[in-house]
Amino acid sequence: MYRITCFLISILLLSAADADAQTQRESSYESLLRQIDQPSAFSDHIILPQSDTSAVAAVQFRLEHDFLPFLRKRPNMDAPAPELEYFAPLRIGLEIFEGEPRQSRRQQSPSGVPVFREAWNDTVWVETFEDTRSRFDHTQGVLSASLKPGEYHYQLQLARGGSERERPSQIRPLTVPNPSELEKADFFLINSLDESGNQLNARLLNYGTNVLYGQNYTVLIRLPNLEIDSFEDRYELSIYRSQNGERSPSAEPHFSSSIHSDNIFLVSQSSVQKEGESISLNFQTGDEGFYYAYLEIPNAEFENAGYKIELKDKEKDELVGEKTIQSRWIDMPVSLYNLDVAINMLKFIISDRELRNLNSGSRAERERKFREFWAERDPTPGTEYNELMAEYYRRIDFSYQNFSSLQVPGYESDRGRAYILYGPPVNIDRRLLPNQPTREIWEYPNRELIFEATSGLGDFRLISES
Repeated sequence: MYRITCFLISILLLSAADADAQTQRESSYESLLRQIDQPSAFSDHIILPQSDTSAVAAVQFRLEHDFLPFLRKRPNMDAPAPELEYFAPLRIGLEIFEGEPRQSRRQQSPSGVPVFREAWNDTVWVETFEDTRSRFDHTQGVLSASLKPGEYHYQLQLARGGSERERPSQIRPLTVPNPSELEKADFFLINSLDESGNQLNARLLNYGTNVLYGQNYTVLIRLPNLEIDSFEDRYELSIYRSQNGERSPSAEPHFSSSIHSDNIFLVSQSSVQKEGESISLNFQTGDEGFYYAYLEIPNAEFENAGYKIELKDKEKDELVGEKTIQSRWIDMPVSLYNLDVAINMLKFIISDRELRNLNSGSRAERERKFREFWAERDPTPGTEYNELMAEYYRRIDFSYQNFSSLQVPGYESDRGRAYILYGPPVNIDRRLLPNQPTREIWEYPNRELIFEATSGLGDFRLISES
């Protein structure tokens, strides 16, 4: 996975490698917000062997709405539906070049002979301005080429907002192995696998090498080419916690399962295409071709961290494939991107003494104490996802977004603190009194809070609680 001209933070709170302590301590909520408040785009490629002499190389991409520059519909424009008010035209071109890319930091352009060039066009329409900023809505597509075995490299060119100017992605290497000599397994991250007769349909996650935190997924495996009589218990798939793509040699697997023969099928034909809102791999089974297997992964039980998938041939006692992945929490609260910020934001609900205790010790010790703090308050201890922790830090985000002024960040304001402690009120009554400051009355089932404006710039102070 890589970003198309934009930055994606890849170090999450619960999977970050140990860093210099002083750098960690200098982090703040606002600095985190500047780092992560970046639009997202994902891209990856897959190889589907077709015969002894060719394979399909497909490059798929996913662009979230906040990455796209939307324009307001003009009076003379015909939208697909009358309620649609904003549109974002875009074009993505793919060029594939023969040979390996030049190994030079100064090399910004592809080298070699171009063997494929094609473009994908789309116009995204939405109803509201809020839709244009969404990180949950997206557009996605795929471009594919039939290639002979060999070494290639490719580059994407993106044009947004109707502009003719194209922004190139980084150059990526692309290896098409000889289909008759596939010694290593390949992995595809999918949402589901549906079977109908001799047809199978697999919907790609299409988040690059990311899986979604708290959501199960299926890993589809193209197995090595082997002449064997039985696959039963031949392969074992294991998933390990990793940091920076590596795992400890002595680490125990986080998850492990044998691949049963019922989950293995022989593919005679395969293709990749966009179907509706999904990018799908389509397979036709037959009596010859390439072996694939699948296994459902209980990712809802996994921590938000980095992992390495490994496939072992138990008969040969050797590793035949591996893939590094990262859990991605799409709407992770800002504070959770940094351990120190997450701990310090507990100041609204714990004493100064408890806060000093959580902040003492090495990073590993502080992380352990932080985990234990929230584990003791987890309303669903049988699951990995802690609803109470997520809600608490989301309230901090809401307070910052809605109650900040020029003088005070929202979570430090009286209204922000009240929202963090009590959540959204049942009702808010704003009163504009003549020759008096504006007042807000927040009503809860068991309390009433009255705030009074101290300036015309959004500052309010709590004047009464009953």
